[in-house]
Amino acid sequence: MKIVLMNDSHLEEIIEIDFMVFEREEPRTVSNLKGLREKDPEGCYVLLEDDVLVGYSFAKTMGQEGFLGPLGLHPSHHGQGWGKKLIKHSLDYLKRQCKVIGLEVRPDIGDNVGLYHKLGFHSSYPSLILEVPKMFQCNKEISSPNASENESKSYDLELFSELSADRKKLFLNKIEIWTKQNLSGLSFKNDLDLINHGGGDIIIISQDNGLLGVFAHYPVVFPQLWGVIKADNCQKEILMAGLNFYRENNPQSEFLISVNSRYNDLVDLLIEGGCKVIKSVNRMLLDGFEGEYNEKSTDFVMRAWHA
Repeated sequence: MKIVLMNDSHLEEIIEIDFMVFEREEPRTVSNLKGLREKDPEGCYVLLEDDVLVGYSFAKTMGQEGFLGPLGLHPSHHGQGWGKKLIKHSLDYLKRQCKVIGLEVRPDIGDNVGLYHKLGFHSSYPSLILEVPKMFQCNKEISSPNASENESKSYDLELFSELSADRKKLFLNKIEIWTKQNLSGLSFKNDLDLINHGGGDIIIISQDNGLLGVFAHYPVVFPQLWGVIKADNCQKEILMAGLNFYRENNPQSEFLISVNSRYNDLVDLLIEGGCKVIKSVNRMLLDGFEGEYNEKSTDFVMRAWHA
C-alpha cells in the first residue's frame, strides 16, 4: 500500500469510489475533479494497493488559508487507519504555508466528525448555503456620506470576460492586493485564474476603476456563487446591485451562495432580502491554525471556506 501524488489518470477511478462512498444522485465529473486538483496539485493524493486506486484526498490553499477538500476510501479499507494517513499527507502540505487550516463536513456523518476531532480539529461557525430569490431586495435604509438625499452612488458592474486584457490584469491585481491585506492573507488567485481560462465568469463592481466588490462562479468546480464586498457606507446597495446583476446574466432557476455564519450582519441582510437557508454544513478548524477567525470583519465575504 502506498500514497502518491494524484494525477489526471486517477480521476476516473476516483469518481467510482466517490460515487460508491457518498451515494450521490449524480457522479462527479472528470472536469470537476480536474479543476479541484489543478488548484493545488501538490496537496492531492491517492492511496494505491498493487497499483489499484482505493482512496483519495484533496487539499486547497487560498493564500494563507488552507482547507481539506473531498476525501474518500473504498469501503473494504475502512477501519484500517488509511483515511488518517491520507489526511495527514494533505495536512503536511497545508501546514507548510497556511495560518488557517479547516474543512467542512456534513454534521449527520458522525464518524467523520469524530475522526477530525481526533486529528486535532474543532467545530467552528457553520457554513450556510442560501438560495437567492429571483430579485434580491433590501429594505434597510441605505446611506452615503458623499451623496445627497435624492442621489445614490453609481457603480460600474462588468463581466470580466468582456473586459480588455489591460483591465483584466488591473482588476486581478487589485483583488489580490485587497484580499491579502484586508482578509488576513487570503488569496483567490488560483480560483480566478481557473475561471479566467474558461468555465465560469467574474463580475467586477467598481467606481472610477476603484474596486468595490467581486462575484465569481465556476459551476464545474464550485457550484455556488461566491464573492466579497468591501466595507463601504453603501455596502448593502453594492451587494444588492451585484446579486441582481448576476441574476440578470444568469436567469437559471437555482442560484446558491455560501456564507460563513460568523458574518452575522451579512446573513441577516441576505435573509431580509429574501434568501432562504437550505443547508448548514459543519465547519472545523485545526488547533493551532485558527488564524484570526474570531476577529470581526467589516467586509462581506460570501465564501463558506473563509475562516
